[in-house]
Amino acid sequence: MRLTATPRSHFSRKVRLLLDHLGLPYELDDPGNVADIDKEIFGGNSLMSVPVLSDGQQFVFESDNIARYVVRKFDPADAYGVLTEDTESLNLRAVMNGIMENDVKLVLSTRTGMEPDKYPYFQKARQAILQGIVWLEERGQCFAQDEITYREFYLISMWDHLTFYDVVELDYPVLLSTITKLSQSNLVRCCAPA
Repeated sequence: MRLTATPRSHFSRKVRLLLDHLGLPYELDDPGNVADIDKEIFGGNSLMSVPVLSDGQQFVFESDNIARYVVRKFDPADAYGVLTEDTESLNLRAVMNGIMENDVKLVLSTRTGMEPDKYPYFQKARQAILQGIVWLEERGQCFAQDEITYREFYLISMWDHLTFYDVVELDYPVLLSTITKLSQSNLVRCCAPA
């Protein structure tokens, strides 16, 4: 399998964490600058985003689609809860996805020379991130500190990306405690953003 992904992408990292925890070998194909507009460097993804998984003749776009594909093919017992229908887990993942999407808006706007603080669109993105993190902090007990599931893959990936790019202040002790404990795992540390 080949995963087209950047080492710092939080969407890619949650897939990498799943693949690593399942012990599945894959080749990492880094497209480089995610602000580029050549779809071929994104594994043929017309949306020009990562991650993209190629497995033989199969090409799968978008991190959660990739996770579901991998679990259905290689982990029918769904050891990490990727296929859960639990409403609480799905809501937690939806909020984290929203935070990550808004994070990308802010990072790419800055990277392409914009000043996001000047525009209401980006101000709303920053506010959505902050409100989302507060919502997660209030539900911090929902995250496992001893065992890891796909929900925690989200949390680790989101948190480390926000930290790396210093997008917002991260003074949330419940979440930080969970992240600190989960980040002690070698599999989590080995794919942390450089």
